Amino acid sequence: MGSGLSVEMFSDMSDKEKIYAEALLKLGEKVKHPVLRAVFLAISQDSLKHSLLYRSLVEFLSSVQPALTQEEYKAVIEEVDKHIETEAQMIRIARETLEKVDDPRIKLILSAILNDEVEHHKVLVDIKDKLAKIEFVSEEDLWNSIWRDSPWHGTPGG
Repeated sequence: MGSGLSVEMFSDMSDKEKIYAEALLKLGEKVKHPVLRAVFLAISQDSLKHSLLYRSLVEFLSSVQPALTQEEYKAVIEEVDKHIETEAQMIRIARETLEKVDDPRIKLILSAILNDEVEHHKVLVDIKDKLAKIEFVSEEDLWNSIWRDSPWHGTPGG
């Protein structure tokens, strides 16, 4: 795998993020201030997300992953396209709103939202352009590997 990355490291990171998320969740539940509460709860959710992502890397490195079927690939692409469009709208709205606000406390929250929206947009584009395409095996790819790319063209080797 290289670079000192390992299943154990990703598993440990997943556990740490989960513990961190639980601590922030408890803090957020204690705080009555609505903005602080929301920030702590949001960061807690991000840490839970990170825990899930680290856990997915453990699974990815520990076992063979199934390829996406044509139906799954189509559903992923269609849904991701909708979300990419939505994220672009949310980025525009957050930027426009941020430009109108003078209160530094509101600017702080709007900036955090805008940063998340920009990051979500980038991740969704990358999922569509990189991850989903790599994990997709079309029926044509499958038949080509059996017939065209095989020295025996689908017959028993010999």
